[in-house]
Amino acid sequence: MSYSAQVFRVLIASPSDVDEERDIAVRTIQEWNDLNSAERQIVLLPLRWETHSSPEYGKRPQEIINRQVVDHCDLVVGIFWTRIGSPTGIAESGTIEEIDRVAKNGKPVMLYFSRAKQDPENIDLNQLEKLREFKKNTYPRALVENYTGPIEFKDKLSKQIELQLRTLLAEQSKNQFPDSNSVRPVTDIILNFAEIDSGLELSGALQIQTQYLDVSRFDLIPDFITLEEKNKLLNKNDKLSVGLLAGSQLNKNYFRERLTNFIVSQFFRPLRFSLKNLGGVGARDVYIDLSIASPNGKVSFISKSQMPQHEPSTNLGYRYEKNPIVPSDIIGEGSKGWSSHIEIPALQPQRKLSPQSVFFIGAFESCDVVVTAKIFADTLPEPVTQVLNLKIIVDKIDAEALGALREILIAENKSEEVLLLDNLTSYENSA
Repeated sequence: MSYSAQVFRVLIASPSDVDEERDIAVRTIQEWNDLNSAERQIVLLPLRWETHSSPEYGKRPQEIINRQVVDHCDLVVGIFWTRIGSPTGIAESGTIEEIDRVAKNGKPVMLYFSRAKQDPENIDLNQLEKLREFKKNTYPRALVENYTGPIEFKDKLSKQIELQLRTLLAEQSKNQFPDSNSVRPVTDIILNFAEIDSGLELSGALQIQTQYLDVSRFDLIPDFITLEEKNKLLNKNDKLSVGLLAGSQLNKNYFRERLTNFIVSQFFRPLRFSLKNLGGVGARDVYIDLSIASPNGKVSFISKSQMPQHEPSTNLGYRYEKNPIVPSDIIGEGSKGWSSHIEIPALQPQRKLSPQSVFFIGAFESCDVVVTAKIFADTLPEPVTQVLNLKIIVDKIDAEALGALREILIAENKSEEVLLLDNLTSYENSA
């Protein structure tokens, strides 16, 4: 699948004694692309004069390379061992001229010096002396590293090219918006509430309404059984309330589940969050630690997986619970504070997204809730803390369980179940 991406060109400059490291640099950049390009919409393009320049007649070779390759790069990786390279007529070597040219244009320079052992017979002392002189005049913008072998070189380059990329993005953002605060040259992640279905961003303050149905005598709700099966059992002179459903294919807790589901659905309201990066630098491995607390009430906070996942069924094979289902099993007693988290793999600069994570919150009385979010990301030097405010308006209703269940069934046009409930209740009361 195709995607749009921003391209950064990385010039690999070196004399002839580090051919292995030049190849490693190209592979390292390609590996970065394989892992990151699609997700971050950034492509790093390795430039080498061998592959990105073409012959021209009548001009200085290095001048041709400068115009065709060097002047188009965004940063340079310089690699040295014991040589500095061949003179160009202007600079000590083509590599030095390339690095000089890039540095003077204000672009980042990354310099790597090998400390690997070399056969003394192969060392050109004149070249080595010029290289030492060059080291003394290292550029202020240059990232200077030493390495002892190809493996260490690859490890250091793969880590440090990411650091330079962040610097490039930050400076690019600053240059594009020099007089505006709309884009900051950093990762700037903002958390807000979001619309549940669409994920559209709302704000950092939200008000929701819930209903707390406080039912009494939940134990009086009868086991579910059809009238036909009830009559069969009665013909055996059994008592309906004592284990008559053993071996039955009916869900004895059907009525309890229906009432529980209704109470839970009215008690909880879903919460979804939206993230946006106002900065000019993307972030990976974004982790948000959520702390939910109420200064003036008790709240319950659960994940989507803890909510009832389906409508109750009268069929025992569809859902079976050995023990009665009561609302407190899901709602709990409430607490002053809860915690959870959100994780997303990446958040690009100037982008918004709403994670699919949906949480559910409810309260036993009207109260204020403070959501404190601690945001971690690979491009944030330290966690960022944000505070969101939620107000829960609760309509509390005291009800007797049987009466509440009957009203629910009537509202859902389940007249047969209403009649069955009345018959079962009457029988239990007379037994």
